[in-house]
Amino acid sequence: MKNLTVKQKKFLLIFLILFIVTSSAALIPTDYYFMSPGPPYQWEIEYGDIDNYLFEGNLFQLTVRRDEANALIYAWSLVNESYDLYPREVILPDGVSPKELTEISIQNMITSENVAIAVALNSLGYDIESEGDGVLVVGLLDDSPVKDKLFKHDLITSINNQIVKSSTEFISLLKSYEIGDTVEIGLVRDEKQLKIKTTLIEHIEYANEPMVGFLASTPNQKFTFPFDIDINTGNVGGPSAGMMMALNVYNLLTESDITNGEKIAGTGTIEIDGSVGPVGGVKQKVIAAK
Repeated sequence: MKNLTVKQKKFLLIFLILFIVTSSAALIPTDYYFMSPGPPYQWEIEYGDIDNYLFEGNLFQLTVRRDEANALIYAWSLVNESYDLYPREVILPDGVSPKELTEISIQNMITSENVAIAVALNSLGYDIESEGDGVLVVGLLDDSPVKDKLFKHDLITSINNQIVKSSTEFISLLKSYEIGDTVEIGLVRDEKQLKIKTTLIEHIEYANEPMVGFLASTPNQKFTFPFDIDINTGNVGGPSAGMMMALNVYNLLTESDITNGEKIAGTGTIEIDGSVGPVGGVKQKVIAAK
């Protein structure tokens, strides 16, 4: 310090103050979650005894990062257009911890992977069977119209008397209704068969898409594939990787290369009937694609 000039000492002092303030802000929690662009993924697929074909192009999965915002990230999000902030109650329903939310997201990815493989194999002429025990309620959104009608651990088995055996079937069936429609939901609670009625609301992430207002998973969902196949998803969570997973599997098992040697990036959920669903974090994914 003795060899520093007055100007250098002032600069060092300012730097130390900024460092302390920034470090402290990173330790201060807020009541918000943030969403930012994530890295693109080229899915790695492991497969058993089946003819497969390498392709020259890429089918990248666009991703977003979503996590709890500390005070530093909150401030950064206010000046960075690639970041969005969401109140905690929008992302984290009552009775669901951040750890449980992560586990649900990973489970959604596993389901998305299996559905994507099933869709790709169905399009190639394979007959794929699946089964599950229904739709398990794992959390309820604050503004959900079923907040006082459904409870955690309820098992949903039907919509308007149409049987649903998985969350993918449930979501696919919901698409046949409009926001504002009233539906009757059949469920099992404490080994008793019950029915409730509710009005569908707009999805919190996907514009113009109906939802009931709860987080779901499918207990004991199983798919029967004709050969071993697995997509290495790493620590990526959420359901919106389905379309690109299905395209990667399809392209791997067909002689013609649908990429034509190009780099292609995309995103979107996929349902068991092959329909492509809504996309969350569109702004962040477009930025990531650039």
